Amino acid sequence: MADKVLRLIEEAMEVEEGSIALGQALEWDSIAVVTFMALVDEHLDKRVSADLLNKCETVDDVVELVD
Repeated sequence: MADKVLRLIEEAMEVEEGSIALGQALEWDSIAVVTFMALVDEHLDKRVSADLLNKCETVDDVVELVD
C-alpha cells in the first residue's frame, strides 16, 4: 500500500516517479492536496479529509492516514 500512496503523492505533486520516499518531509500546496484526495478516491476507493492531510508533516504520515 505504501508504494501506491507514494506514486499517488508523486502524481499529485507532478514530480518524477521515485522522487518521493518514506521518511521524507512533505511539502505540497493546496492544489496537490486536492489532487491527491481525488486520486485516492479514484484509485483506492477511499476518502481522506483535507484537514487531516494538511496536518501530515511527512510522507509516512500520509501513508498511515490512507492505510
